[in-house]
Amino acid sequence: MFGHFERELGERTRLSFGIRGEHRNTDYSDTAGLVTGPSESMWGGDVTLMHDVSGTVTGFVSLSKGYKAGGFNLGLVPDDRREFGDETMLNLEAGIKSGWLDNTLQLNASVFVSRREDQQVRTSFQLDPGDPASFVFFTDNAAEGDTIGLEADIRWAPAERWSLYATLGWLDATFDRFETPQVILNGREQAHAPSYTLAAGAGYEHPNGLFARLDVSARDAFYFDVSHDEQSESYSLANARIGYRNEQWTVQLWARNLFDEAY
Repeated sequence: MFGHFERELGERTRLSFGIRGEHRNTDYSDTAGLVTGPSESMWGGDVTLMHDVSGTVTGFVSLSKGYKAGGFNLGLVPDDRREFGDETMLNLEAGIKSGWLDNTLQLNASVFVSRREDQQVRTSFQLDPGDPASFVFFTDNAAEGDTIGLEADIRWAPAERWSLYATLGWLDATFDRFETPQVILNGREQAHAPSYTLAAGAGYEHPNGLFARLDVSARDAFYFDVSHDEQSESYSLANARIGYRNEQWTVQLWARNLFDEAY
C-alpha cells in the first residue's frame, strides 16, 4: 500500500506527506533439509516542507522513515544466525536548492542525521578455530547505527563551451551498539563509510564536435568489513578523455586512473 499527498500552504510553501506499508512472506526449502519462512510487516513514510525563498532558491526540511526487509542466510551458518530481522531508519534532513547567474550556477546542499535500528551488516567468522574451511559469511543485525552527514554540489557554466562541477560529502557513520560473541564494535566506524568524498571536474565542447574532459575524485580511508580491522588508504584518482563527435558517430581517447594510483 502506498499513498502520497501534497498541499499548498501559500504561494511559496508546500507540504507533502507519504506513507508506504508492506507485508512480506518467504517460503524456502532445499535438499540440505533447510526449511525457513520469515514473515514481517513493515511501514515507512515521509513528511516534507518546502519553501521558495525566491524564484531560484528553495529550502526544505524532511523527516522520513525507511525500511529494509529481513531474510535468511544459506550455507554453514549457526542456527541462531540463520535468520536476520528487518532494518528501519529514521532520517531528518534539511537543505537548499538554488540557481544563480541566470541559472548558469547551481548550488545544492543538505545536512542529515539518521538512526538505524537493527541495522543489517555483512559479517563473517570461523566456526572452527582450527579449520579455515569453516569460515562463513552471513548477514546479521547490529542493534543501532548512527549517521551524521553533509552533501553539497555546485555546477557552473562560466562560458558557452565550458562546464565545471564539484561535489563534497562528509560522513560520520558509527555503530552505537553492536555486540556479538565474535566482535564488540560499539562506537566504531561502519564499513565502507569514508569520512569524506570529493569530486571535481571540467568539460569543454567546441561547436565543431571536439570535446575534452578531466575528472578528479578522492576519498578518505575506510574499514573493509566489520569482522576485522583492515582499512583502505585514502586516495585520489584522475580520469581524462578527449574526442570528436558528430550526428552519426563519436570517437574518443580516454584514460582512467591517469597517474596509476594504487588504491
